[in-house]
Amino acid sequence: MKIGIIGTGNIGASLVRKLSAAGHRVTVANSRGPETIEAELLTSGAVAGTAEEAAKDMWTCSCSRCR
Repeated sequence: MKIGIIGTGNIGASLVRKLSAAGHRVTVANSRGPETIEAELLTSGAVAGTAEEAAKDMWTCSCSRCR
């Protein structure tokens, strides 16, 4: 499954790690740009992208900004 996650805080980072380790294609973004995504988050296969790229793969959002 393709999954987009915007936010690399505690919840977003945990989702990135678990979902990419489970074999999902995860695109992760933050407000500062893909070059600022910590390399540790990408070790399970997730890829850094822009918020727009991650949003293409989102089917739901649980971040505080969307509430």
